[in-house]
Amino acid sequence: MNNPLIDVLFTYDSWATRCLLEECRTLTQDQLEQPLKLGHGNIERTLVHLIGSMMFFTDRLNRISPRTRPDLDNIFRTPEELLYLFDMANRELHEAIAKTVESHSLTDILNWTDQDTDDIDPLDQISYAVALAQMIDHNIHHRTQVTDMLSLLGIDNPLDGHPFEWEETTRSPS
Repeated sequence: MNNPLIDVLFTYDSWATRCLLEECRTLTQDQLEQPLKLGHGNIERTLVHLIGSMMFFTDRLNRISPRTRPDLDNIFRTPEELLYLFDMANRELHEAIAKTVESHSLTDILNWTDQDTDDIDPLDQISYAVALAQMIDHNIHHRTQVTDMLSLLGIDNPLDGHPFEWEETTRSPS
């Protein structure tokens, strides 16, 4: 992406989300879909919302109309399907961020709406910097909800998912 801070933030964010998705591979479909009154109601819906939002973020950065999001189709997904969707959404998001950072100042304005039309409410116009911050904050928020849901199921997540942990696990041996 050619911006060290943005590279670290989004590489860390991807790692933390992937770790959580990997942890959820051990769950049964019943556990994934068990109503838990947190997030989007259960682990599967919360994870598919996180992934669907990544697709929305990508489409907004690419300034195209958002495609149909998987969290709005009422299809329940297995852990493998969630990982597949995440890998696709993550790759596309990283490509869109790299393109954005190369072609826009972080202070440039982005329409944070479903479409770029002539009549955009000024409240729906944000800087690229704020959009990128929202992407990170959104994913942290929903990862925390899923971690809490895992705890409600009696499953301790062995990773805290903090940036220090990411750096320690990804650092090359010296």
